[in-house]
Amino acid sequence: MPTTITIKEKTKERLSDYKFGDWTFDDVLNMLMDKISIEDISAEHIKEHYRRLADFKAISKEEFKSRIKKRALSGC
Repeated sequence: MPTTITIKEKTKERLSDYKFGDWTFDDVLNMLMDKISIEDISAEHIKEHYRRLADFKAISKEEFKSRIKKRALSGC
């Protein structure tokens, strides 16, 4: 069953460059996903997570609650 996904026009243009013959965008996306394993993508996400943790500056629970309250009141 076909579905719709939202992508930017520039992304569609890039994907079109990978199409040949009677390939569909589905064919192109599956070919690309077959080339890069989910484990490789996950490894990159994990590296980024640990990089962010190294730079993390903790705040107190009270400060956190105060910031949340301010955001809620400002509508952000």
